[in-house]
Amino acid sequence: MNRPSPARVGWWQRQGRIEDDPTIGIERRPAPPDRTRALAENQIAALWPLDVALCGVSRTRMGRRRAARLIGAS
Repeated sequence: MNRPSPARVGWWQRQGRIEDDPTIGIERRPAPPDRTRALAENQIAALWPLDVALCGVSRTRMGRRRAARLIGAS
């Protein structure tokens, strides 16, 4: 069930359309659990040698990040 916003309920009450807040007692659905997970280091390492064409933006970002890591490591 879609729950009306408190502002809308208040407007209906001021207009005399309803007396009580019909949404009292209705609880929100809990957020679904996060089933995503990060790749392990060995999985990431396995991706590097793959011959995959990257778009220019991705290639540029990866190059900048790698360069930043190399500069920071020395």
